[in-house]
Amino acid sequence: MSKLSLEETSYDLIKAHILDPASSPLSEAKQEQLERVMSVIKVLDKNPIRKNAFMLHKQKYPHLSKSTIYEDLVLATKLYNTVHEFEWGFWRSWMINDIVDNILTCKKSKSDKDRRIIAMEHANLIKLIGVQPEELVDPKRSEKHKYYILIQNNHQEVKIDLDSIENLPNATLKEINRIICAGDEITDIEAEEIMKS
Repeated sequence: MSKLSLEETSYDLIKAHILDPASSPLSEAKQEQLERVMSVIKVLDKNPIRKNAFMLHKQKYPHLSKSTIYEDLVLATKLYNTVHEFEWGFWRSWMINDIVDNILTCKKSKSDKDRRIIAMEHANLIKLIGVQPEELVDPKRSEKHKYYILIQNNHQEVKIDLDSIENLPNATLKEINRIICAGDEITDIEAEEIMKS
């Protein structure tokens, strides 16, 4: 057996070990290390805080030294993406580009097989892209519209633009405040109607 580290070991050897552990081409030490690394990556998926992952890994493998546990943590984060650090956007755009490349390649040949592949790739593309949102929210929407405060006093309605409120004199602002806060008193019957509506 070679003395390569687990990360330098051939993919085919690791795949052969996973498919048939009974006749594994990996050495005992590498088999143990692979099992520990796979265990710690599952722990990291559930507990992304390394200190907690360290303690859980130590609990599962109490005979290991601290340095070996840290080596397993470092190797696991180096070899595998956890759910918390997976780059969804990158891989989504990569898949879209790959599907589009397949469609363009198949369009060049006019065979029935390629037409079926194009149809399947279009279906995959539709699933991957998903439904377009109805409308994106405009971040500058509030800058484009004018907002008004409606003040009703003695059955007269007055519209005051929010931008122009700053320019009003203090006496006018106090009067507006008095009108807004004072209001007309309502009866118990009117209060019940308001509550029911």
